[in-house]
Amino acid sequence: MLPILFFSCAKEEVTNPLFRTPTCADTTDDGVFEAFTLPEKAQLLRYFKIIPDSQISFVMRYQNISGRILYNRISDYNPYIRFRTNLPVKLFAWMPFSQNNEKYYSWVVNAPDTSMDYTVNIYQLRDQYPQLLNGCYRIYYAVSSSDTGIVYTKGHYDFEVRN
Repeated sequence: MLPILFFSCAKEEVTNPLFRTPTCADTTDDGVFEAFTLPEKAQLLRYFKIIPDSQISFVMRYQNISGRILYNRISDYNPYIRFRTNLPVKLFAWMPFSQNNEKYYSWVVNAPDTSMDYTVNIYQLRDQYPQLLNGCYRIYYAVSSSDTGIVYTKGHYDFEVRN
């Protein structure tokens, strides 16, 4: 009889994987509640106390994006994310712009009045980063009760930068 040996290799894990790649060709998942990947959650949601597995549905009345293209050389107030809520909230938005997602532009919108529309002005990127490269970018967002409280909903919007 011949001895049979079995060898097993430990699976090599990526300890710092990248965020998901933006997909400007398919925007059907934009603005929809989603589970963030572990790297996205670790980087963007690390300070929140409670992050539920599903959205708390009664909080958002509506949300949408005004356009999908940010033109670098035009004085245009598009795109922006518009929303209205049923509770006072804070909306946090982040747009990674480095390859390893360690650098990002961020917005914080305090929305205490439930009778008003609020906006996240994406077009402000032109002022901060006039040389933003053409391509597809993703803005992640989280709507919460406070700076470090309960996350009511979270998701993303993809948009394209053009000259």
